[in-house]
This record gives sequence, C-alpha cells and structure tokens, in this order.
Amino acid sequence: MRDPIYGKGVIVLIVKELSEPSSILKLEALMRRIPVDHTKNTEMKEELRKRQAGYNGERAISYYLDFLPEKDYFVFHDLRLPSRKHHFQIDYLVLSSHLALILECKNFYGTLFLEDSFNQLIRTANDKEEGFQNPLVQARWHQQQLSTFLCSHGYSQIPIDYLVAFSSPSTIIKTNSRNPSILKKIVHGYNLLERLKETERVYKDEVIDRKGMRKLCKLLLKSHVPGTQDILLKYGVAKSEVITGVQCPNCLSFGMVRLRRKWFCEKCGCFDKNAHVEAVKDFFLLMNSTMSNKQFREFTHLTSVDMASKLLMRMNLPISGTNKGRVYHPQ
Repeated sequence: MRDPIYGKGVIVLIVKELSEPSSILKLEALMRRIPVDHTKNTEMKEELRKRQAGYNGERAISYYLDFLPEKDYFVFHDLRLPSRKHHFQIDYLVLSSHLALILECKNFYGTLFLEDSFNQLIRTANDKEEGFQNPLVQARWHQQQLSTFLCSHGYSQIPIDYLVAFSSPSTIIKTNSRNPSILKKIVHGYNLLERLKETERVYKDEVIDRKGMRKLCKLLLKSHVPGTQDILLKYGVAKSEVITGVQCPNCLSFGMVRLRRKWFCEKCGCFDKNAHVEAVKDFFLLMNSTMSNKQFREFTHLTSVDMASKLLMRMNLPISGTNKGRVYHPQ
C-alpha cells in the first residue's frame, strides 16, 4: 500500500507496511554462505526458526488489521524508536484520534499458562514444558517507553494502551491471575477487531485531529531506526569464512562465471543474466553497508573493472562519491 502521509494516491491506513525483518534476511544470507558443517549452523537454524515463527504471527495479525476502517486508523509495523541510549521495538502500533494502541504479537502453539507470581509464560506442547518472558510485562514496558517518547515530543495528551495478540486460533491460554483486567489485555487474532471496538468505547474523547495525526505519523517515521546488528559479529563468524562468488539459482552452488553477457554455472550448465543481484544483496546484509567496484569484483570473482561498473550501474543503486571514491548503497 502507498504512504498516506505524503499524498501519493488515495489515503490508506498502512503507514509502515509489513515487511520481512532484516534479522531474518541476514540469517538466511549467512546460512547460504557458510559451510554446512559450521559450528554455529545449529544455533543459527534455531534462531531463524524462532524469528520466522514470530514474523508469521505478525503476518497473521496483519490480515485482521487490513479490515480496519481506513479513515480512522494509521498502522505501523515493526516500529523501532529511540529510548535514551537504547531502542525499543513495537510489533504493531495502531494510531487513532482517540489513542495509540500497542499490539504485541505472539505465535505460540500448545497450551499457554500466564503465571502471575513470577510473571512468566509457561508453554506446554508435545509433553514439553518451556518458560518465556510474560508478554504482558513486555507490552507494559513498551507502553512506558512510548509514553516517554510521545511526551518528549509534545504528545502527552494521547493515551496509550496495549494488547497481546496470539495469532493461532488453536492456542489455549490459561492464567492463575486473580486480576480480571489481565484477561482483557489478551486476544486471539480472530477476535482482534472486536476487542479494538471495545477499546475505542473506553477511550471516547478525541485527543488529536487528523492534521495532528498526520504530523505525528511523520515524526514516527522519521524517528524509526532500523536494526543494524552485525550478524557476523553476533555469531563470531569471520569475514574470511563467508563463501564468496555468485550462487547458481538452479543447483545453488557458488562460483558462476561471466560468459557471453550472462552468468554461467560450470556444474549444472545453467545460464542466468542477473545472478549477481542476489550476491550484491548478500554483501550488503553480511559484509558492509556500502560497496565499491573493487569489493564487488572480489565478492563476485569478476576481473573486469568495466564489466563490474556496468553491472552495478544497471542495478540503479544509490551512489555517493566520485571516481575511485565512488561507492554503492543498498536500495
């Protein structure tokens, strides 16, 4: 969907759209480019599984948010805002003229027990019991941080509430809490719109007009700071361990060569015109935030400076610097 703030096309409600997190893209790129017997492979597979499950949960919740009245709500996905020396990340922020609502999304299966005494979430599935951080505590913490952020920018009048949304309809949720208000903060995805209506009935007063909402949306987008974690540093992988070369889209082996204006795989005989594009994406995800002609040649095993320059220019990447100081940036 198009951005509603800058007047491009019709007004729609999605301000910051659902997109695959960079943490997943980086993990996928790294697992493509390290040996299958690498010591960190098992750890990375498990981390990727968890992150993909979380993203799938957010996608499931996105389906229901698409049915919100477009003229009444603005929705932000994966909003990461500054908080003193750190940042906090919100799965979904739903903004209306009455309130700002934080949605903490969870994609758990099995039976969940919200333990009140130790503020812990206990999952039982496949005869196995596991403990997790209580998502209600996490959502309340984000509520406090968002309140501080909004107050610091002159939006102290906007009330902030939160819900923890479980994406799977088969998830069974139990609690020993004696506080009935806790259960009102938990919702299955399929019941999310009805719960939003109930929340709006609590927050009846309009605290910000549409002009103010658009101004606030601009502030939130401007303040958003994408995650920039160095995935190699996190897993202790040296750059020298990363497999370079252009990967064959057919047999997935590395080391395609440039032949007759196309990339050629000597192992399976596949030709591909643009196989280097994925290599460039992997370089930006794993190696550096900018790429020079020399770095491109080293990573793709090209020898021709002119050929490298032509291929990079055809990708229409953002450029800074001139001559030998020219570098390319990810789109």
